[in-house]
Amino acid sequence: MGLFAVKYQDVPGRGVIAQGGLKFRATEESLSQYFSSILPFVSLNDLIGEAVFWIIMPSKIALWIFPLLIYKQGLPLSLLWIILLHLALYVIHLFIYVKPLNYLVFVLANPFVEFPFYIIIGIYFVYLGHISWAIAMASVFIFYKVGLDVVLISALTFPINRFVGLPTSDALLRLIGWHYGRKYTDEDPTEWKMFNHDK
Repeated sequence: MGLFAVKYQDVPGRGVIAQGGLKFRATEESLSQYFSSILPFVSLNDLIGEAVFWIIMPSKIALWIFPLLIYKQGLPLSLLWIILLHLALYVIHLFIYVKPLNYLVFVLANPFVEFPFYIIIGIYFVYLGHISWAIAMASVFIFYKVGLDVVLISALTFPINRFVGLPTSDALLRLIGWHYGRKYTDEDPTEWKMFNHDK
């Protein structure tokens, strides 16, 4: 297994639940069948792990860029830009998988990197006399950490989610599988069958 590999449980009636709590509607059996042509090259643990990190890519990139936006654009504009950036990344990540970017997310998602970064930048803003910037940073950090960004983005992207036709976690897992299908096989992975609506 590789860098992204995570443990998971196949829970009857609920699907696959990855370490950390991310849920997939599909069962382990159906995933093994769906990804059968690529499993000799990449494990199911790796596919699920890559999906775990890819699903948080928009929020992590937005969270890390927010302090730079405050510094360059000031507080009101930075709040608008962070929402637009998050929305753009969310839409893009539903249709395109960029593994090198997922390596970056793997690093940025580490709390021992993320939290000190925000503390240091917050202290720097206070030093500059911009206490409101530091408060905004702390507020946005908490907003993301408690998952309110998921609620907001889900509401704003409801039509796109309906178009995709799967829960975001399953859609991204399928997308990552297609990435490896094109890499390791001569098949058209978009023709693979598994989910109920494909039958």
